[in-house]
Amino acid sequence: MLESEEVGERPSGQAGRPQNLVYTLPHTTESIAEFLTPVLTRVDPAAGGTQVVVVTRDAETALTISETVLRLTGPAGIEVVPVTTASRAARIFNTRPVLAVAGNAAELGGLVRASLLKVDSVKTVVLAWADDTLEDGPESVAALEALLSELGDASRVIVVRKVTPVIENLVERYARRARQVSPPESEVTPMPDNYELPIVRHITVSPSARPAALRRLLDDLNPPSAVIVARDAPAAESAQQTLRTLGYHDDDPNVRVTRNDFSGPAHAVIFFQPPVTPAELQRAAQAKPVQVVVLARPGEIAWLRELTGGRLAPLNLAGPERRAHDREAAVRQELRAVLDRGVPPREIIALEPLLEEFDASELAAAALYLLERERAQRRAAAENAAPAAKPRPTDADRPGAAAGGMTRLFMTIGTRDGVKVGDLMGVIAGEGGIPGDRVGKIDLRESHALVEVADADAPGVIARVNGAMIRGRRVVVRGERDKEERDRSASSPRGDRPDRGAPRDRGPRDRGAPPRGRPGAPRRGGPPDRTSRGGPPRRDRDRS
Repeated sequence: MLESEEVGERPSGQAGRPQNLVYTLPHTTESIAEFLTPVLTRVDPAAGGTQVVVVTRDAETALTISETVLRLTGPAGIEVVPVTTASRAARIFNTRPVLAVAGNAAELGGLVRASLLKVDSVKTVVLAWADDTLEDGPESVAALEALLSELGDASRVIVVRKVTPVIENLVERYARRARQVSPPESEVTPMPDNYELPIVRHITVSPSARPAALRRLLDDLNPPSAVIVARDAPAAESAQQTLRTLGYHDDDPNVRVTRNDFSGPAHAVIFFQPPVTPAELQRAAQAKPVQVVVLARPGEIAWLRELTGGRLAPLNLAGPERRAHDREAAVRQELRAVLDRGVPPREIIALEPLLEEFDASELAAAALYLLERERAQRRAAAENAAPAAKPRPTDADRPGAAAGGMTRLFMTIGTRDGVKVGDLMGVIAGEGGIPGDRVGKIDLRESHALVEVADADAPGVIARVNGAMIRGRRVVVRGERDKEERDRSASSPRGDRPDRGAPRDRGPRDRGAPPRGRPGAPRRGGPPDRTSRGGPPRRDRDRS
Protein backbone atom coordinates (compact mmCIF):
# COMPACT_ATOMS: atom_id res chain seq x y z
CA MET A 1 0.00 0.00 0.00
CA LEU A 2 1.07 3.55 -0.70
CA GLU A 3 0.55 6.15 1.98
CA SER A 4 -0.62 9.53 0.74
CA GLU A 5 1.26 12.74 1.49
CA GLU A 6 0.91 16.25 0.15
CA VAL A 7 3.94 18.20 -1.04
CA GLY A 8 5.09 20.44 1.80
CA GLU A 9 4.10 17.92 4.50
CA ARG A 10 7.10 15.62 4.26
CA PRO A 11 8.10 13.99 7.53
CA SER A 12 10.96 15.61 9.38
CA GLY A 13 13.13 14.79 12.33
CA GLN A 14 13.31 11.09 11.44
CA ALA A 15 16.57 9.25 12.01
CA GLY A 16 18.26 7.14 9.38
CA ARG A 17 17.83 7.38 5.67
CA PRO A 18 14.94 9.36 4.12
CA GLN A 19 11.68 7.56 3.51
CA ASN A 20 10.86 6.02 0.13
CA LEU A 21 8.55 8.26 -1.92
CA VAL A 22 6.35 7.88 -4.97
CA TYR A 23 5.53 11.04 -6.95
CA THR A 24 2.66 11.22 -9.41
CA LEU A 25 3.66 13.97 -11.83
CA PRO A 26 3.29 14.68 -15.54
CA HIS A 27 6.31 14.08 -17.72
CA THR A 28 7.23 17.73 -18.12
CA THR A 29 10.36 19.76 -17.60
CA GLU A 30 8.71 21.71 -14.80
CA SER A 31 8.01 18.53 -12.81
CA ILE A 32 11.73 17.89 -12.40
CA ALA A 33 12.07 20.55 -9.73
CA GLU A 34 9.16 19.01 -7.79
CA PHE A 35 10.88 15.71 -7.06
CA LEU A 36 14.58 16.51 -7.48
CA THR A 37 14.97 19.70 -5.43
CA PRO A 38 14.37 17.96 -2.03
CA VAL A 39 16.81 15.23 -3.02
CA LEU A 40 19.61 17.60 -4.04
CA THR A 41 19.26 19.68 -0.85
CA ARG A 42 20.37 16.62 1.13
CA VAL A 43 23.62 16.23 -0.84
CA ASP A 44 26.73 16.85 1.26
CA PRO A 45 29.64 18.04 -0.93
CA ALA A 46 32.10 17.46 1.91
CA ALA A 47 31.24 13.76 2.04
CA GLY A 48 32.27 13.23 -1.58
CA GLY A 49 31.26 10.33 -3.79
CA THR A 50 28.19 9.96 -5.97
CA GLN A 51 25.26 10.43 -3.61
CA VAL A 52 22.30 10.72 -6.06
CA VAL A 53 21.59 8.42 -9.01
CA VAL A 54 18.73 9.39 -11.34
CA VAL A 55 17.60 6.53 -13.61
CA THR A 56 15.94 7.69 -16.84
CA ARG A 57 14.52 5.99 -19.88
CA ASP A 58 17.05 7.43 -22.30
CA ALA A 59 19.92 9.89 -22.66
CA GLU A 60 17.56 12.64 -23.85
CA THR A 61 15.70 12.66 -20.52
CA ALA A 62 19.03 12.63 -18.65
CA LEU A 63 20.17 15.68 -20.62
CA THR A 64 16.90 17.47 -19.87
CA ILE A 65 17.28 16.80 -16.13
CA SER A 66 20.87 18.05 -16.17
CA GLU A 67 19.91 21.20 -18.09
CA THR A 68 16.92 21.93 -15.85
CA VAL A 69 18.94 21.58 -12.64
CA LEU A 70 21.68 23.82 -14.01
CA ARG A 71 19.12 26.43 -15.04
CA LEU A 72 17.45 26.43 -11.63
CA THR A 73 20.50 26.27 -9.35
CA GLY A 74 23.16 27.97 -11.48
CA PRO A 75 26.81 26.94 -11.84
CA ALA A 76 27.37 27.14 -8.06
CA GLY A 77 24.65 24.57 -7.28
CA ILE A 78 24.75 20.77 -7.26
CA GLU A 79 25.13 19.60 -10.84
CA VAL A 80 23.68 16.39 -12.28
CA VAL A 81 26.13 14.86 -14.77
CA PRO A 82 24.26 13.22 -17.71
CA VAL A 83 25.55 9.81 -18.76
CA THR A 84 24.96 9.73 -22.51
CA THR A 85 27.62 7.03 -22.89
CA ALA A 86 29.49 5.15 -20.17
CA SER A 87 32.86 5.70 -21.88
CA ARG A 88 32.50 9.50 -21.91
CA ALA A 89 31.20 9.56 -18.34
CA ALA A 90 34.13 7.41 -17.24
CA ARG A 91 36.53 10.19 -18.18
CA ILE A 92 34.62 12.63 -15.97
CA PHE A 93 34.54 10.19 -13.05
CA ASN A 94 38.32 9.75 -13.35
CA THR A 95 39.04 13.49 -13.29
CA ARG A 96 36.79 14.90 -10.53
CA PRO A 97 34.13 14.00 -7.95
CA VAL A 98 30.60 13.49 -9.29
CA LEU A 99 27.93 14.12 -6.64
CA ALA A 100 24.85 13.36 -8.79
CA VAL A 101 24.45 11.48 -12.04
CA ALA A 102 21.58 10.74 -14.48
CA GLY A 103 21.30 8.14 -17.23
CA ASN A 104 19.56 4.95 -18.32
CA ALA A 105 19.96 1.78 -16.30
CA ALA A 106 22.27 0.04 -18.77
CA GLU A 107 24.84 2.87 -18.87
CA LEU A 108 24.72 3.38 -15.10
CA GLY A 109 25.15 -0.35 -14.57
CA GLY A 110 28.29 -0.24 -16.70
CA LEU A 111 29.75 2.44 -14.41
CA VAL A 112 28.95 0.30 -11.35
CA ARG A 113 30.62 -2.76 -12.85
CA ALA A 114 33.68 -0.65 -13.72
CA SER A 115 33.85 0.46 -10.06
CA LEU A 116 33.57 4.10 -11.13
CA LEU A 117 30.18 4.53 -9.50
CA LYS A 118 30.68 3.49 -5.86
CA VAL A 119 27.46 1.97 -4.52
CA ASP A 120 28.45 2.59 -0.89
CA SER A 121 28.24 6.36 -1.32
CA VAL A 122 24.82 6.42 -3.03
CA LYS A 123 22.13 7.73 -0.68
CA THR A 124 19.16 8.17 -3.04
CA VAL A 125 18.05 6.48 -6.25
CA VAL A 126 15.47 8.38 -8.31
CA LEU A 127 13.46 6.58 -10.99
CA ALA A 128 12.43 9.47 -13.24
CA TRP A 129 9.15 8.31 -14.78
CA ALA A 130 9.57 4.62 -14.07
CA ASP A 131 6.51 3.79 -16.21
CA ASP A 132 8.43 4.91 -19.30
CA THR A 133 11.33 2.61 -18.43
CA LEU A 134 9.02 -0.34 -17.79
CA GLU A 135 7.33 0.23 -21.15
CA ASP A 136 10.69 0.29 -22.95
CA GLY A 137 10.99 -3.49 -23.22
CA PRO A 138 12.43 -6.51 -21.40
CA GLU A 139 16.06 -5.40 -21.78
CA SER A 140 15.43 -2.07 -20.06
CA VAL A 141 13.46 -3.77 -17.28
CA ALA A 142 16.25 -6.31 -16.70
CA ALA A 143 18.89 -3.55 -16.59
CA LEU A 144 16.76 -1.56 -14.11
CA GLU A 145 16.27 -4.54 -11.81
CA ALA A 146 19.99 -5.33 -11.88
CA LEU A 147 20.90 -1.75 -11.00
CA LEU A 148 18.37 -1.56 -8.14
CA SER A 149 19.78 -4.79 -6.74
CA GLU A 150 23.27 -3.29 -6.76
CA LEU A 151 22.05 -0.10 -5.02
CA GLY A 152 20.13 -1.96 -2.35
CA ASP A 153 20.75 0.30 0.67
CA ALA A 154 19.82 3.61 -0.97
CA SER A 155 16.41 5.20 -0.49
CA ARG A 156 14.01 5.22 -3.43
CA VAL A 157 12.17 8.09 -5.09
CA ILE A 158 9.88 6.79 -7.84
CA VAL A 159 8.26 9.25 -10.25
CA VAL A 160 5.37 8.09 -12.44
CA ARG A 161 2.65 9.67 -14.51
CA LYS A 162 0.01 7.34 -13.09
CA VAL A 163 0.01 4.61 -10.45
CA THR A 164 -0.88 1.30 -12.08
CA PRO A 165 -0.71 -2.32 -10.87
CA VAL A 166 2.67 -2.66 -12.58
CA ILE A 167 3.98 0.36 -10.68
CA GLU A 168 2.53 -0.97 -7.40
CA ASN A 169 4.40 -4.23 -7.98
CA LEU A 170 7.64 -2.31 -8.59
CA VAL A 171 7.13 -0.28 -5.41
CA GLU A 172 6.39 -3.42 -3.39
CA ARG A 173 9.63 -5.04 -4.55
CA TYR A 174 12.08 -2.12 -4.41
CA ALA A 175 10.48 0.67 -2.31
CA ARG A 176 8.42 -0.93 0.41
CA ARG A 177 6.29 1.28 2.63
CA ALA A 178 6.76 4.15 0.19
CA ARG A 179 4.78 7.31 0.80
CA GLN A 180 2.62 8.66 -2.03
CA VAL A 181 3.40 12.31 -2.78
CA SER A 182 0.76 14.22 -4.74
CA PRO A 183 1.04 17.82 -5.88
CA PRO A 184 -1.15 20.20 -3.88
CA GLU A 185 -4.54 20.87 -5.36
CA SER A 186 -4.52 24.24 -7.07
CA GLU A 187 -7.39 26.57 -6.57
CA VAL A 188 -9.91 25.88 -9.29
CA THR A 189 -10.86 29.00 -11.18
CA PRO A 190 -14.32 28.87 -12.76
CA MET A 191 -14.51 29.21 -16.52
CA PRO A 192 -15.92 32.53 -17.77
CA ASP A 193 -19.59 32.53 -18.64
CA ASN A 194 -20.46 31.53 -22.21
CA TYR A 195 -16.82 30.83 -23.04
CA GLU A 196 -15.13 27.61 -24.12
CA LEU A 197 -11.36 27.29 -24.25
CA PRO A 198 -10.26 26.86 -27.89
CA ILE A 199 -8.35 23.82 -29.09
CA VAL A 200 -4.85 23.99 -27.67
CA ARG A 201 -2.13 24.10 -30.34
CA HIS A 202 1.36 22.87 -29.64
CA ILE A 203 4.79 23.44 -31.20
CA THR A 204 7.34 20.71 -30.53
CA VAL A 205 10.65 22.22 -29.42
CA SER A 206 13.63 21.43 -27.23
CA PRO A 207 14.00 23.47 -24.02
CA SER A 208 16.94 25.43 -25.43
CA ALA A 209 14.97 26.31 -28.59
CA ARG A 210 12.00 27.87 -26.82
CA PRO A 211 13.16 31.51 -27.23
CA ALA A 212 13.63 31.04 -30.99
CA ALA A 213 10.26 29.27 -31.26
CA LEU A 214 8.58 32.14 -29.36
CA ARG A 215 10.08 34.67 -31.77
CA ARG A 216 8.87 32.75 -34.85
CA LEU A 217 5.47 32.25 -33.27
CA LEU A 218 4.98 35.96 -32.61
CA ASP A 219 6.09 36.72 -36.18
CA ASP A 220 3.59 34.25 -37.62
CA LEU A 221 0.60 34.99 -35.40
CA ASN A 222 1.26 38.73 -35.00
CA PRO A 223 -1.41 38.86 -32.24
CA PRO A 224 -2.79 42.26 -31.19
CA SER A 225 -2.30 41.15 -27.58
CA ALA A 226 -0.61 38.16 -25.97
CA VAL A 227 0.24 36.72 -22.56
CA ILE A 228 3.35 34.53 -22.35
CA VAL A 229 3.09 32.14 -19.39
CA ALA A 230 6.24 30.95 -17.58
CA ARG A 231 6.29 28.65 -14.56
CA ASP A 232 9.62 29.68 -13.00
CA ALA A 233 11.80 32.77 -12.79
CA PRO A 234 14.56 31.64 -15.24
CA ALA A 235 11.98 30.82 -17.90
CA ALA A 236 10.21 34.13 -17.33
CA GLU A 237 13.49 36.02 -17.78
CA SER A 238 14.28 34.08 -20.95
CA ALA A 239 10.86 34.90 -22.41
CA GLN A 240 11.17 38.56 -21.38
CA GLN A 241 14.59 38.79 -23.03
CA THR A 242 13.08 37.43 -26.24
CA LEU A 243 10.43 40.16 -26.14
CA ARG A 244 13.09 42.82 -25.57
CA THR A 245 14.97 41.51 -28.61
CA LEU A 246 11.80 41.91 -30.69
CA GLY A 247 11.38 45.51 -29.52
CA TYR A 248 8.74 45.11 -26.80
CA HIS A 249 9.20 47.03 -23.54
CA ASP A 250 8.97 45.34 -20.16
CA ASP A 251 5.88 47.41 -19.32
CA ASP A 252 4.14 46.80 -22.66
CA PRO A 253 0.46 46.12 -21.77
CA ASN A 254 -0.29 44.26 -25.01
CA VAL A 255 2.47 41.61 -25.06
CA ARG A 256 3.71 40.63 -21.62
CA VAL A 257 5.20 37.76 -19.61
CA THR A 258 3.42 36.46 -16.53
CA ARG A 259 3.64 33.59 -14.10
CA ASN A 260 0.07 33.65 -12.82
CA ASP A 261 -1.62 36.97 -13.72
CA PHE A 262 -4.30 36.67 -16.40
CA SER A 263 -6.13 39.88 -15.63
CA GLY A 264 -7.49 41.52 -18.75
CA PRO A 265 -8.33 39.96 -22.11
CA ALA A 266 -5.66 38.68 -24.50
CA HIS A 267 -5.94 37.50 -28.07
CA ALA A 268 -3.36 34.73 -27.52
CA VAL A 269 -2.08 32.83 -24.49
CA ILE A 270 1.32 31.25 -25.12
CA PHE A 271 2.63 28.75 -22.59
CA PHE A 272 6.39 29.16 -22.69
CA GLN A 273 6.44 26.01 -20.53
CA PRO A 274 3.64 23.42 -20.66
CA PRO A 275 0.89 23.54 -18.01
CA VAL A 276 1.02 20.80 -15.40
CA THR A 277 -2.50 20.93 -13.91
CA PRO A 278 -5.97 21.57 -15.35
CA ALA A 279 -6.19 24.62 -13.07
CA GLU A 280 -3.49 26.35 -15.11
CA LEU A 281 -5.55 26.02 -18.27
CA GLN A 282 -8.62 27.26 -16.45
CA ARG A 283 -6.74 30.33 -15.21
CA ALA A 284 -5.63 31.00 -18.80
CA ALA A 285 -9.30 30.96 -19.82
CA GLN A 286 -9.84 34.11 -17.73
CA ALA A 287 -8.16 36.06 -20.53
CA LYS A 288 -10.72 34.66 -23.04
CA PRO A 289 -8.03 33.96 -25.63
CA VAL A 290 -8.79 33.26 -29.25
CA GLN A 291 -5.64 31.11 -29.52
CA VAL A 292 -3.82 28.97 -26.94
CA VAL A 293 -0.36 27.70 -27.91
CA VAL A 294 2.03 25.53 -25.89
CA LEU A 295 5.77 25.13 -26.52
CA ALA A 296 6.39 21.51 -25.53
CA ARG A 297 9.04 18.82 -25.74
CA PRO A 298 8.17 15.62 -27.64
CA GLY A 299 7.86 13.67 -24.38
CA GLU A 300 5.32 16.16 -23.04
CA ILE A 301 2.76 15.78 -25.84
CA ALA A 302 1.09 12.70 -24.33
CA TRP A 303 0.48 14.50 -21.05
CA LEU A 304 -0.85 17.58 -22.82
CA ARG A 305 -3.31 15.44 -24.77
CA GLU A 306 -4.55 13.92 -21.51
CA LEU A 307 -4.65 17.32 -19.80
CA THR A 308 -6.73 18.90 -22.57
CA GLY A 309 -9.08 15.94 -22.92
CA GLY A 310 -7.88 15.30 -26.45
CA ARG A 311 -8.43 18.90 -27.59
CA LEU A 312 -4.85 19.21 -28.78
CA ALA A 313 -3.51 19.79 -32.28
CA PRO A 314 -0.10 20.72 -33.75
CA LEU A 315 0.56 24.23 -35.02
CA ASN A 316 2.57 24.49 -38.20
CA LEU A 317 4.63 27.65 -38.47
CA ALA A 318 4.49 29.52 -41.76
CA GLY A 319 8.10 28.84 -42.79
CA PRO A 320 8.05 25.01 -42.89
CA GLU A 321 4.44 24.97 -44.07
CA ARG A 322 5.23 27.37 -46.92
CA ARG A 323 8.17 25.22 -48.04
CA ALA A 324 5.93 22.16 -48.03
CA HIS A 325 3.32 23.98 -50.13
CA ASP A 326 6.04 25.06 -52.58
CA ARG A 327 7.17 21.44 -53.00
CA GLU A 328 3.61 20.32 -53.64
CA ALA A 329 3.08 23.14 -56.13
CA ALA A 330 6.23 22.07 -57.99
CA VAL A 331 4.89 18.51 -58.24
CA ARG A 332 1.56 19.73 -59.58
CA GLN A 333 3.30 21.91 -62.14
CA GLU A 334 5.39 18.96 -63.21
CA LEU A 335 2.25 16.90 -63.76
CA ARG A 336 0.72 19.74 -65.80
CA ALA A 337 3.81 19.84 -67.99
CA VAL A 338 3.51 16.10 -68.69
CA LEU A 339 -0.19 16.42 -69.48
CA ASP A 340 0.46 19.38 -71.80
CA ARG A 341 2.96 17.31 -73.79
CA GLY A 342 0.48 14.46 -74.03
CA VAL A 343 0.35 11.28 -71.96
CA PRO A 344 2.07 8.32 -73.70
CA PRO A 345 -0.47 5.65 -74.67
CA ARG A 346 1.55 2.82 -73.11
CA GLU A 347 0.95 4.19 -69.62
CA ILE A 348 -2.78 4.52 -70.30
CA ILE A 349 -2.96 0.92 -71.51
CA ALA A 350 -1.06 -0.27 -68.42
CA LEU A 351 -3.41 1.51 -66.00
CA GLU A 352 -6.71 0.84 -67.76
CA PRO A 353 -7.40 -2.56 -66.09
CA LEU A 354 -6.91 -1.00 -62.64
CA LEU A 355 -9.69 1.52 -63.28
CA GLU A 356 -12.17 -1.33 -62.73
CA GLU A 357 -10.90 -1.71 -59.13
CA PHE A 358 -9.73 1.76 -58.10
CA ASP A 359 -10.64 5.38 -58.61
CA ALA A 360 -8.46 7.39 -61.00
CA SER A 361 -7.36 9.72 -58.22
CA GLU A 362 -6.22 6.73 -56.14
CA LEU A 363 -4.17 5.43 -59.06
CA ALA A 364 -2.59 8.85 -59.55
CA ALA A 365 -1.74 9.05 -55.85
CA ALA A 366 -0.12 5.61 -55.94
CA ALA A 367 1.90 6.54 -59.03
CA LEU A 368 3.01 9.77 -57.36
CA TYR A 369 4.08 7.81 -54.28
CA LEU A 370 6.22 5.48 -56.42
CA LEU A 371 7.73 8.48 -58.20
CA GLU A 372 8.70 10.22 -54.97
CA ARG A 373 10.17 7.00 -53.55
CA GLU A 374 12.22 6.40 -56.70
CA ARG A 375 13.56 9.96 -56.59
CA ALA A 376 14.51 9.58 -52.95
CA GLN A 377 16.40 6.38 -53.76
CA ARG A 378 18.20 8.07 -56.64
CA ARG A 379 19.25 10.98 -54.46
CA ALA A 380 20.49 8.62 -51.75
CA ALA A 381 22.44 6.58 -54.30
CA ALA A 382 23.99 9.72 -55.81
CA GLU A 383 25.03 11.02 -52.39
CA ASN A 384 26.58 7.68 -51.45
CA ALA A 385 28.42 7.43 -54.76
CA ALA A 386 29.89 10.94 -54.52
CA PRO A 387 33.55 10.92 -53.39
CA ALA A 388 33.59 12.16 -49.83
CA ALA A 389 37.17 13.37 -49.96
CA LYS A 390 36.70 15.60 -53.01
CA PRO A 391 36.64 19.23 -51.84
CA ARG A 392 33.68 21.24 -53.02
CA PRO A 393 34.54 24.42 -54.91
CA THR A 394 33.91 27.66 -53.09
CA ASP A 395 32.01 30.63 -54.44
CA ALA A 396 35.28 32.54 -54.84
CA ASP A 397 36.70 29.79 -57.07
CA ARG A 398 33.61 29.48 -59.25
CA PRO A 399 32.49 32.66 -61.02
CA GLY A 400 29.21 31.03 -62.12
CA ALA A 401 28.20 30.11 -58.56
CA ALA A 402 25.57 32.05 -56.68
CA ALA A 403 25.74 32.80 -52.98
CA GLY A 404 25.04 30.05 -50.46
CA GLY A 405 26.34 27.01 -52.40
CA MET A 406 24.07 27.57 -55.41
CA THR A 407 24.95 27.50 -59.11
CA ARG A 408 23.25 29.83 -61.58
CA LEU A 409 22.04 28.23 -64.82
CA PHE A 410 21.27 30.05 -68.09
CA MET A 411 18.14 28.94 -70.01
CA THR A 412 17.32 30.12 -73.53
CA ILE A 413 13.65 30.86 -72.90
CA GLY A 414 11.88 33.91 -71.51
CA THR A 415 8.63 35.79 -71.07
CA ARG A 416 8.24 36.45 -74.78
CA ASP A 417 7.81 32.68 -75.20
CA GLY A 418 4.84 32.71 -72.81
CA VAL A 419 6.79 31.00 -70.03
CA LYS A 420 6.06 31.55 -66.34
CA VAL A 421 8.12 30.84 -63.27
CA GLY A 422 5.93 27.84 -62.46
CA ASP A 423 6.76 26.29 -65.84
CA LEU A 424 10.47 26.48 -65.12
CA MET A 425 9.99 25.16 -61.60
CA GLY A 426 7.99 22.23 -62.92
CA VAL A 427 10.43 21.17 -65.62
CA ILE A 428 13.46 21.53 -63.31
CA ALA A 429 11.80 19.52 -60.56
CA GLY A 430 10.39 16.98 -63.02
CA GLU A 431 13.00 16.51 -65.71
CA GLY A 432 15.88 17.46 -63.43
CA GLY A 433 14.71 15.10 -60.69
CA ILE A 434 15.26 17.44 -57.72
CA PRO A 435 12.72 18.70 -55.14
CA GLY A 436 11.46 22.23 -55.38
CA ASP A 437 13.08 23.30 -52.12
CA ARG A 438 16.51 22.84 -53.73
CA VAL A 439 15.68 25.33 -56.47
CA GLY A 440 16.72 28.85 -55.58
CA LYS A 441 15.92 32.19 -57.19
CA ILE A 442 14.39 32.16 -60.69
CA ASP A 443 15.08 35.37 -62.61
CA LEU A 444 12.76 35.26 -65.65
CA ARG A 445 13.58 37.85 -68.31
CA GLU A 446 12.29 38.60 -71.79
CA SER A 447 14.65 36.39 -73.80
CA HIS A 448 16.20 34.10 -71.20
CA ALA A 449 16.03 32.94 -67.59
CA LEU A 450 18.59 32.56 -64.79
CA VAL A 451 17.87 29.75 -62.33
CA GLU A 452 19.78 28.94 -59.15
CA VAL A 453 20.12 25.30 -58.09
CA ALA A 454 22.28 23.58 -55.50
CA ASP A 455 25.87 22.98 -56.56
CA ALA A 456 25.51 19.21 -56.41
CA ASP A 457 22.35 19.29 -58.56
CA ALA A 458 23.65 21.57 -61.33
CA PRO A 459 25.35 18.92 -63.57
CA GLY A 460 22.31 16.64 -63.42
CA VAL A 461 19.86 19.46 -64.19
CA ILE A 462 21.93 20.57 -67.18
CA ALA A 463 22.13 17.01 -68.52
CA ARG A 464 18.42 16.21 -68.08
CA VAL A 465 16.70 19.54 -68.81
CA ASN A 466 18.87 20.54 -71.77
CA GLY A 467 16.74 19.93 -74.87
CA ALA A 468 13.43 19.65 -73.01
CA MET A 469 10.27 21.20 -74.46
CA ILE A 470 8.68 24.08 -72.54
CA ARG A 471 5.56 25.71 -74.02
CA GLY A 472 6.35 24.14 -77.36
CA ARG A 473 9.92 25.39 -77.51
CA ARG A 474 13.09 23.38 -77.00
CA VAL A 475 15.27 24.96 -74.34
CA VAL A 476 19.06 25.00 -74.05
CA VAL A 477 20.50 24.95 -70.52
CA ARG A 478 24.08 25.63 -69.55
CA GLY A 479 25.99 27.12 -66.66
CA GLU A 480 26.05 30.90 -66.69
CA ARG A 481 29.85 30.76 -66.55
CA ASP A 482 29.89 28.67 -69.75
CA LYS A 483 27.59 31.18 -71.44
CA GLU A 484 29.80 34.11 -70.47
CA GLU A 485 32.90 32.36 -71.81
CA ARG A 486 31.15 31.60 -75.11
CA ASP A 487 30.09 35.23 -75.41
CA ARG A 488 33.64 36.44 -74.78
CA SER A 489 35.02 33.95 -77.28
CA ALA A 490 32.56 35.08 -79.96
CA SER A 491 33.26 38.78 -79.46
CA SER A 492 37.10 38.61 -79.27
CA PRO A 493 39.54 38.00 -82.24
CA ARG A 494 40.82 34.46 -82.66
CA GLY A 495 44.27 33.83 -81.30
CA ASP A 496 45.47 31.64 -84.20
CA ARG A 497 45.23 34.27 -86.97
CA PRO A 498 45.73 38.03 -87.19
CA ASP A 499 42.91 40.45 -87.35
CA ARG A 500 42.02 41.01 -90.98
CA GLY A 501 41.22 44.63 -90.29
CA ALA A 502 44.80 45.44 -89.18
CA PRO A 503 47.59 46.13 -91.73
CA ARG A 504 50.27 43.50 -92.03
CA ASP A 505 53.74 44.29 -90.80
CA ARG A 506 55.86 43.94 -93.93
CA GLY A 507 59.03 45.30 -92.37
CA PRO A 508 61.33 48.05 -93.81
CA ARG A 509 61.54 48.16 -97.62
CA ASP A 510 65.11 48.14 -99.07
CA ARG A 511 65.20 48.72 -102.82
CA GLY A 512 68.89 47.83 -102.92
CA ALA A 513 68.47 44.38 -101.48
CA PRO A 514 68.77 41.44 -103.80
CA PRO A 515 65.58 39.80 -104.88
CA ARG A 516 64.41 36.74 -103.08
CA GLY A 517 65.07 33.41 -104.67
CA ARG A 518 67.98 31.33 -106.00
CA PRO A 519 71.27 33.27 -106.47
CA GLY A 520 71.97 33.86 -110.16
CA ALA A 521 68.44 33.19 -111.25
CA PRO A 522 66.99 35.78 -113.61
CA ARG A 523 64.54 38.14 -112.15
CA ARG A 524 61.04 37.69 -113.33
CA GLY A 525 60.27 40.14 -116.15
CA GLY A 526 63.86 41.49 -116.44
CA PRO A 527 67.44 40.64 -117.58
CA PRO A 528 69.57 38.30 -115.57
CA ASP A 529 71.53 39.58 -112.65
CA ARG A 530 74.98 40.58 -113.93
CA THR A 531 76.51 40.23 -110.53
CA SER A 532 75.77 36.52 -110.34
CA ARG A 533 78.31 33.73 -110.49
CA GLY A 534 77.75 33.09 -114.23
CA GLY A 535 80.95 35.05 -115.18
CA PRO A 536 82.21 38.56 -115.61
CA PRO A 537 80.05 41.23 -117.05
CA ARG A 538 79.55 41.12 -120.80
CA ARG A 539 81.22 44.46 -121.21
CA ASP A 540 84.51 43.12 -119.84
CA ARG A 541 84.47 40.11 -122.18
CA ASP A 542 84.00 42.30 -125.23
CA ARG A 543 87.12 44.32 -124.32
CA SER A 544 89.20 41.21 -124.17
